[in-house]
Amino acid sequence: DIICLVNVQHNCIDSKCLELTNINLWQEHILILHTKSIVKHQLTPLYFLNMYFIHNYHHIKSIVPEAL
Repeated sequence: DIICLVNVQHNCIDSKCLELTNINLWQEHILILHTKSIVKHQLTPLYFLNMYFIHNYHHIKSIVPEAL
């Protein structure tokens, strides 16, 4: 059962996500000469909990360890 939704953000700084990869961009099904850099994220359990979801606070508090 789904109790509530939360929004988490990957913690790139502490996870040391430094590697970039470039992808080619498409415009209307045509490959164009522009590229875009994308961060290659490390597999990690480090995330930020978005506290703007505060209306779910009692649900979040019940599952997050007190040490956090």
